[in-house]
Amino acid sequence: MSRPIFHLMFMLMIEGVWMTMVICEVYNIGDSDGWTTLVDSNYSTWASLKEFRVGDILLFNYNPTNHNVMQVNHVSFESCNITMSMKTYESGNDSFTITAPGHYYFICSFPGHCDAGQKVDIRVLKKHPLAISPHTNFSTLTSPKAIAMAPAPVANVATDSRCLLGTTVVTLVSCAMLVA
Repeated sequence: MSRPIFHLMFMLMIEGVWMTMVICEVYNIGDSDGWTTLVDSNYSTWASLKEFRVGDILLFNYNPTNHNVMQVNHVSFESCNITMSMKTYESGNDSFTITAPGHYYFICSFPGHCDAGQKVDIRVLKKHPLAISPHTNFSTLTSPKAIAMAPAPVANVATDSRCLLGTTVVTLVSCAMLVA
């Protein structure tokens, strides 16, 4: 490959990677109100206004003296059953990384809190062209054909450095393949 073509391809690849640097978004559950029953927080409305994707990070900020977070299944979510937790968080500043499409259900197990609306159903989209999961085949993502045919992303604003880790790996592998 001639040097000018190599430089052009390299610059286009870097520009494409720069545009796709955001792999995930960090969501503070309940925004500035956090995870609580003390304010009029409608978590189902809040969640319906978001587009969650694989790789996104959910932050639960709350007073651990008065609240917790339980990840539960759909049946426990609907009935506010606090006896069948998949995982319980109690620090007051908990994060959860979305690893696959589908629904993720969270409730507070303090008496009456779930029934009062302190529960959220996070629906994760099945398709997102830039999402990096633990099962992503990096050789497919970084092939010259994949790089050339990658769709233009809709950028999200990353608010956490953890969102950029997967792209850094893709960038390094892509650069190594072009140089080789």
